[in-house]
Amino acid sequence: MQKGLGFIVGCLFLCKGIYAQEEQVVDTSKNTMVEQAAVMVEDVIDMITIERGRSTLSFYPMAGYSPRTGFEIGVMPVWRIKPRNAEACEFYRPTTFAPSFKLSTTGMYEFEVDALAFTSKRWMFISKFQYMFLPDEFYGIGNQEKDPPFATFDINRFLFKSDILKGISASWFVGLRLDINYDEFTNIDGDLLNPSILGYEGGWANGIGPGFAFDNRDDQLYPTKGWFVLFSSAIYDKFIGSDYQFVSSNLDVRKFFSLKGDESILGFQAMINATSGDVPFYKLSSIGGKRMLRGIAHPYRYMDKHSWFVQAEWRKHIWWRLGGVLFAGTGKVSPEFLQTPFSDMHFVAGTGMRFKVLPDEGLNFRVDFGMSNHGDSGVYFTIREAF
Repeated sequence: MQKGLGFIVGCLFLCKGIYAQEEQVVDTSKNTMVEQAAVMVEDVIDMITIERGRSTLSFYPMAGYSPRTGFEIGVMPVWRIKPRNAEACEFYRPTTFAPSFKLSTTGMYEFEVDALAFTSKRWMFISKFQYMFLPDEFYGIGNQEKDPPFATFDINRFLFKSDILKGISASWFVGLRLDINYDEFTNIDGDLLNPSILGYEGGWANGIGPGFAFDNRDDQLYPTKGWFVLFSSAIYDKFIGSDYQFVSSNLDVRKFFSLKGDESILGFQAMINATSGDVPFYKLSSIGGKRMLRGIAHPYRYMDKHSWFVQAEWRKHIWWRLGGVLFAGTGKVSPEFLQTPFSDMHFVAGTGMRFKVLPDEGLNFRVDFGMSNHGDSGVYFTIREAF
C-alpha cells in the first residue's frame, strides 16, 4: 500500500513539474521532433474526421486494461452536432453521440452508445444504451474490505437508461428518468453468489419516475464554471415490466471554478444514492468504476442499499491537444441511509491525461489511473470527463 501511495505522490509531483515547465516548452521547442509528431497526429486525425455542415464525425481506436475486463481493444466513433444558429442560442448546447464496440482478453464484448442530446425546444436527453457479455466476479454486499474466494459468473446484460428533461428556462429542467435493464447470469461458480442473494436469477429491473435539473455550466462536456444539479427517483414495479419492486433515488451536485481562464479548472462532485424495497444485487448503490471513485476499478466491488461519495479534480491544459488532471475522493456504502457516514470510508487519489478529440470543442479522450487506501486500483480509457 505504501508503494502504491508513493507512486501516486510521484505522479502528482511529476505532473506539477510538467505544468510548471509548460510555457518554457512552448517557447523553446520550435521544429522539434515533438512538434513534428504533433503535426503527424493532426494529419491522421484529419484523415479519420468527416465534417459536414454542423456535424463532425471522427473515428478513434480504443485500447485499455482493467482488472475486471483484462486488455481491451475496440473502436469509438464520435458524432458531434452543433445547434442551428449557435451564436443566437441563449445557452450553447451541442449534441454528442459516442457509440463504441469493445472486445477483451477475458472474453468480454460490449456495444454501447453514450448520448448527450439537446433540441431547439429545450429538451435535454442524457442517455446510455448497452449490450454486454462479461465473465465477472461477485464480491458480496457491504462496505467491508473483500477477501477471496469470490464467486464467478457470466453476465448477458441489456440496458437503456435516459434522463428526459424539458427546459422551463435557460437553466431549469423538469422531466423523468427511464431505466430498463435485463440481466441473465450463467456459469455461476462459488458459494458467495447463491439463491439467497436477491437478483440471483436475473430478469427485468425496469423503473420510471420524476427528474429535475439545474444547469448553468458554460459547457456540458468540459465546463469551466457553473453548477449542475440533477435529482431523479424511479419506481421499479410490475406495471413497467419489472420482476422486482423497489425505489431508487439519486442526487448529483457538481460545481466548477475557473482558476486561469480555460487553462486551469477545479471541479467538485457530491453524489448520494438511496434505495428501498426488494433491490436485486446488480441495482444496489455502488461507489466504484470509471466515473465515480476511480481508485476502485470494479464498479460493484462495494455495494449496498445506500451510498455517498465526494470527489474533486484539477484539470490543466499542458500543450497542443494534451491536458492532465489530478483527482481525489472519498465515500462508502451502507445498509441504512447515511449510517455512520464518516467511518470506514474509502479514499482514492490519482492522475490522468487528456487528449482533445475536436480542436474547438471540449470533448476529451481520457486515461486515468487511481488507487485507494484499501489496495484497490483502476486504469480507465474512455471518452468524456468523469463528471
